[in-house]
Amino acid sequence: MVTSTRLKQYFSPKGQQWLGVLATVLVLFLLAKPIFKDYFTRPNSMMYSFGGDALMLYYNTAYHTRYDEGSTLRSMNYPDGEYIYLTDAQGSLSNVLQWINRHVTDISGLTVGFVNGVNLYLLFAAVIFMFFLLRALKAHMFTAILFAPMIVLLAPQIRRMGGHFGLAYPFLIPLAMLWFLRKYRVGRLEKRDALMLGVSVFFTFNNPYTGFNINFFLVLAGLLLFAAEGFKIKNWKRPAIISGMGFLALGIVFLNFKLFDPVHDRLNPQWGFFDYHATFEGLFHPPNSILHDWLKRNKIMMPEIEFEAMLNVGIVTVLALTTMLLMTLASPFFKKNKPVLQRIAPEHRILLGAAFLLFLLAANTSLIKVPQAWLEEHMGWMLMFKASGRLGWAFYFALTITAVIFVDKLFRVTSPWFMAALFSLLVAGIWNAEINQYIRPVFNDKFNGNCFNREGDAEMQDVLRQNKVEISEYQALLCLPKMMAWSDKVLSHINFRTQIYSTRMSLATGLPMVNSMLSRIGLNHTLERVQMLSNPLVERMLLQKFPNQKDILILVGSDALPELKDGEQFLVDISQRVAQTKDYSLYRLRLADLHNTAAMQRAKAALQAGDAPAPSLHLGFDEAPSEQAFYGQGSRRTKAKEEFVCDFNTPFDRDTQMVFSAWTYVDSGLYGPGFWLLSIRDQSGTEVENIKLETRRSNDVQDSWLRSGTRFKLPKGGQVKISSFGYKPMLVDELMLWPAGVSPIVNDPNAPSFLFENFKVKKGG
Repeated sequence: MVTSTRLKQYFSPKGQQWLGVLATVLVLFLLAKPIFKDYFTRPNSMMYSFGGDALMLYYNTAYHTRYDEGSTLRSMNYPDGEYIYLTDAQGSLSNVLQWINRHVTDISGLTVGFVNGVNLYLLFAAVIFMFFLLRALKAHMFTAILFAPMIVLLAPQIRRMGGHFGLAYPFLIPLAMLWFLRKYRVGRLEKRDALMLGVSVFFTFNNPYTGFNINFFLVLAGLLLFAAEGFKIKNWKRPAIISGMGFLALGIVFLNFKLFDPVHDRLNPQWGFFDYHATFEGLFHPPNSILHDWLKRNKIMMPEIEFEAMLNVGIVTVLALTTMLLMTLASPFFKKNKPVLQRIAPEHRILLGAAFLLFLLAANTSLIKVPQAWLEEHMGWMLMFKASGRLGWAFYFALTITAVIFVDKLFRVTSPWFMAALFSLLVAGIWNAEINQYIRPVFNDKFNGNCFNREGDAEMQDVLRQNKVEISEYQALLCLPKMMAWSDKVLSHINFRTQIYSTRMSLATGLPMVNSMLSRIGLNHTLERVQMLSNPLVERMLLQKFPNQKDILILVGSDALPELKDGEQFLVDISQRVAQTKDYSLYRLRLADLHNTAAMQRAKAALQAGDAPAPSLHLGFDEAPSEQAFYGQGSRRTKAKEEFVCDFNTPFDRDTQMVFSAWTYVDSGLYGPGFWLLSIRDQSGTEVENIKLETRRSNDVQDSWLRSGTRFKLPKGGQVKISSFGYKPMLVDELMLWPAGVSPIVNDPNAPSFLFENFKVKKGG
């Protein structure tokens, strides 16, 4: 093995370490530059994406920096805004940028560069911490220099740099692991621990997923250390310091959320906790990994792997861990204790154990067959982590570090020195090939011009100026079609032109959006904004919250008009077009035109005339009163999965176009909207059409109920079978069928409203 005689001659041990750090940083730059290219030198000139989550995260940070004050994000969810720390807008970073913009210098045109640059330049912090972590685990300096960049560049956080920026900080977990090793060996509090706490709290506020990875790892590591020492009270100090750091950071953030979160009905539990989990397949052979391609070439069947489960440790780690396992199994057959290569230091074992326990939480029901209903009942706030697979990231680092330590031991026992060096370079080359195959293609099309700069603002303002649109006459911007964050309650089909030009218009003018494409938003806020796009028979409750009577500026993507739903088209029809470009149109919407609409007046006139027919089928479920009902006294609770509700035999002597309408209750906990399944059969009983209605795509909202509706042709002598399907139990009410062209009325004389075409309309007024 190569010696370090010359280094010892000219450099002190500390100098050698920092020389190794410099070399590690250089290796990282040489490997990362072909992936990120000009982002290193011109981070404000490009954006990773013009649409999707990435665009919104750029936009929210830019808006908050330029226009907001304090911790309320007002770019969306007008007029309520949102507590920025419970969004994906990188609350900590956004507030720092806001402070600089207000008190130091104008950086409002540079926020994209700050978002890109902070992610990118902190890779150097990640590789430095990884270098010291490997050295703390007794790796040779040559090994640490060579493999610290490899571990960092293959980390699951790297793929997030193209869009989910708040997650793209791979330095945090190595820092937590390095701090754990320090406390394990020193066993006392130090002044530097305050800095560790500050970093942990800052990034937990910035994105709770990253903070949970750090702090719950420390909690588990401290508990495992206490267990390893026999739960002896005299050995309490080190475990208490390690776990205490995790508990303290989480406690500070959790207490803040409890005290200052203005929203009471955030979705809990999150349905994705059990869907976006970690798996062993995603750990060892996700799509585009070397092992995955080898298995595919050899026609070995593999299950589909969801994106959040992709924690690819790489082929080198897989081979190293496999070799260690085989050596361990074979160790009883050796006369001497030869399997020294796979021996792991006690602190390293605790590091592995804590990361593995966190992986079990990330994998949850994919590994541990516990009833989901029991977990939902007992896990409480932890189910807020929708993408639970992200909680397995510490296990990626634990396994890759273990593999590198094993490779290092092989390096040390290989001789002569140049063969040892060639061996390590060969292994590093394979690892780099994995990076180029698995990571590099993700960034092939991520070099788009920055449209959130001053030039982009000027372009939008020119359109307003040329069309004589005075922005001071408007209070907010409303985008069509629906643009809301998706969950198991509400789903949007985001139109590209609407999204990109609405964010640009908002940034250029300062107009906040009524729409709310924000994560973790309160359910009532979501429904209020969807209701703005509802049928003209629906009273829009959000109008009561608007602080003034100024008009609303509507923006519609040029290719969105054909896809607008009835309520969205209604808004366009009653508005005045004030500007049109090849990419979008702008409309002036008067709030007064949303009160007592022509459709509401028609409904009231029909009630007074008293000649409207009843629906052909009406199930009000009033036989047994229930706490929640859309209209009348009761509703029906359907079970999870499919449940038959009713069937309807046509009374008409001809083929008839029928209208189906039903309401589903949604709340932030137990109940959720599911699907309506309609099976249309002819006279012989043969199915001629099967319709699946997804309630969360609906725009029709009244109270906390969503309406599902469709039209279908019912053959002469035919039948329609109606069933519900939900991933959770559903509360349903007011199921109706009637012939198209008819406007049925259901009226309870004692109720303040009546049903017209299955919408509630207030009597009188």
